[in-house]
Amino acid sequence: MHIIKKIGTKARLTLAIVGVSFVLSSCNSTNEIAEELFEQTGKGVIILCEGNYNSGNASLSYYDTETKQVENGIFQRANDRKLGDTGQSITLHDGAAYIAMENSGIVWKIDTKTFRVMGQLTANDTEHMINPRFVHIVNSEKAYITDLYAPYITVFNPQNMQYKTSISTEQASTNGYCSTEEMVQIDNEVFTNCWSYSRNILIIDTQKDAVCDSIVLGSWQPKSMVVDTNKQLWVITDGGYSTESESFSDNVPHLYRINPKTREVELDLSLETDESTVQIALSPDKKTLYILNNDVYQMSVTSHQLPHEPFLLAPVDSNGKRHKLYGIGINPTNGEIYVADAVDYRQSGVVYRYDKNGTPIDNFRVGILPTQFVFTDAVQDIPQNNDNKKEENLCQLELVDTVFTYMPAPGHQVNGYSVVGDFIHDGATMQEACSEAMNHFRNVWSVSLGGQGGYIVAGFKEKVTNTSGNYEIAIKGNPYSYQSEPGIVWVSMDENGDGIPNETWYELAGSEYGTANETLNYAITYYKPTSAQSSIEWTDNQGGKGIIPYMASWNTHASYFQDWIPTETDAQGREYYTYHGSRLKDTHTYEDGFSMMPPFEWGYADNNGSDYFRNKEVDYPNMLGYFKMANAVKADGTPANLPYINFIKVQTGQTGWTPNLGEISTEVYGIWAIRQPSTR
Repeated sequence: MHIIKKIGTKARLTLAIVGVSFVLSSCNSTNEIAEELFEQTGKGVIILCEGNYNSGNASLSYYDTETKQVENGIFQRANDRKLGDTGQSITLHDGAAYIAMENSGIVWKIDTKTFRVMGQLTANDTEHMINPRFVHIVNSEKAYITDLYAPYITVFNPQNMQYKTSISTEQASTNGYCSTEEMVQIDNEVFTNCWSYSRNILIIDTQKDAVCDSIVLGSWQPKSMVVDTNKQLWVITDGGYSTESESFSDNVPHLYRINPKTREVELDLSLETDESTVQIALSPDKKTLYILNNDVYQMSVTSHQLPHEPFLLAPVDSNGKRHKLYGIGINPTNGEIYVADAVDYRQSGVVYRYDKNGTPIDNFRVGILPTQFVFTDAVQDIPQNNDNKKEENLCQLELVDTVFTYMPAPGHQVNGYSVVGDFIHDGATMQEACSEAMNHFRNVWSVSLGGQGGYIVAGFKEKVTNTSGNYEIAIKGNPYSYQSEPGIVWVSMDENGDGIPNETWYELAGSEYGTANETLNYAITYYKPTSAQSSIEWTDNQGGKGIIPYMASWNTHASYFQDWIPTETDAQGREYYTYHGSRLKDTHTYEDGFSMMPPFEWGYADNNGSDYFRNKEVDYPNMLGYFKMANAVKADGTPANLPYINFIKVQTGQTGWTPNLGEISTEVYGIWAIRQPSTR
């Protein structure tokens, strides 16, 4: 239930206000402020601002490179919760950003267009993760997370954010640390630097998920790594530290070039003692190295000596004190250079933007301690796993052609609720409701099915053929790993050829079919209220009863009982309508203002199960739910063995509701047939 009115559609970054908020954990509460919808459609940069340790003031900023507009605090504004404590890194992959929050022990997954949370992985979800540092996507189903304290690398599925296993680094602890840091991949090996009190580079075999080798450097604390155009590994160390109270090593940074095949150090260059952070980055062609060490230096990857003069100078304040440069990012599309200035480590930082020749373009304020940049207009799928298919071999999605019936159950998003302009006006007919629902599908906008039993029926222009176990149907919802609103899917054939869905419906059995978690032959009756702005009562054929709550914070329409739904009248004179189908067990929890709606394993619309993912076989950039005709069953539970289908129905599967989110209601943004390349 995250439908948000969109305004300013001509803007590159559009915002809107939602009259409700939702919060995941007490540590992230933001006092019930309104959420905003960001719809980033232009070229831009997401900046991770680390924040002060133990202060919980990490943040995200977004900079539009064409309009030069900056939006700060976008994570909190888009999700009504704080990002957390100490933002360590941000990684881009397949339209999602993975953000490691070190001191909070969490990795967020957010949509790079809306900045909304798509999933999360916490220390409690894993066996060994303590303080996550960096994320590396190995392939579409496997990713690694390094750690500051744990002698393990966490392995998880980046699609559903589920923990898989851990890789032991077998490191001994020094002063309580046994860290791993950044990761780069060369063929089937991932190299990771051990920063805290270490001189090691570890090599991980990605096929075995095990450490297979290591490299020991002469200088301590390798801090940053890149791989150049010749597949040579560059590593910069900070050389330890030296303070008034204590020291570790000589505090002299070193820059290394390493042959990853032989594991031999081929170049070792010592730098001046660093005053702030050290970091390296590469030009888009990976032939030029940028070195951040107080100032910014530039050198060819074929050079054997350091540059004598800085390429970019750190700013100097009016008192002659040099600012502390804290991060550097190179736009992989055009080579523009972004440099992060920590200023005094307490106030908002500054980002400086230069063209590839070092000419200033812009500067702007962001959050505290800006540290990392990701570029949303550039291809960031860096893993070399060779799983990308040529475009001509990709399956294509074909949208349903017609909405025959739109019968949402009562709910706070289905009568008088605005999504983009007026959704369905007062006094609308069924034909008008279906027409508007189809218009939403064409634009990939949300259509809410309301409470338990509410449904929509659509048809394909051409029949969808059974492919014997492959996915044939895709449905887009808006589920999260912590919040799903599962819908049951039904299919039907046009056996009599009249083009109307008036024949037998077959349920697509999901993971809960045939278990105590699903009730078949379920019927629920909703009673039309007799007074305005009232909750709606319901009863079912299992002896249950409940309400659809009236929630003025979401929708102030006089009634959530739809104008176009035909009603009957009972002996007491009450108008009602009864929905038939199946019901899934309610699994939601609500405590102290927090709602959790865990997904089922697979087989349901708007459900963040194992079948809701970014499918590399399909020419579509976002995550969808995928369904197989082979799972269709008859009324007695036996396989239907359908040769084809023409019609599809999606029905809300649960009856629960929470005080902050209202009723559980399945949302559908589109329904597609998956057409194989040979059939296009």
